[in-house]
Amino acid sequence: MIGTLLVILGALAIAQAIFAKEFWAVDGLGLHEFKKKRKLPTWLGRLVGAVVGLGLIAVGIKMLVWG
Repeated sequence: MIGTLLVILGALAIAQAIFAKEFWAVDGLGLHEFKKKRKLPTWLGRLVGAVVGLGLIAVGIKMLVWG
């Protein structure tokens, strides 16, 4: 169940990396934007999204295969 969810979320992260046009840095703990908005370069946002998506897919497949 969780492995399937991780694979789906990984696919969504990769889709976000492909189709998003702007990427912004936000505070991950409080989910508030920084006082000074920081726009990330597009290549960096896409790289982060793709790496996170591939990692989620890899962990999800490992959970599905090895239980």
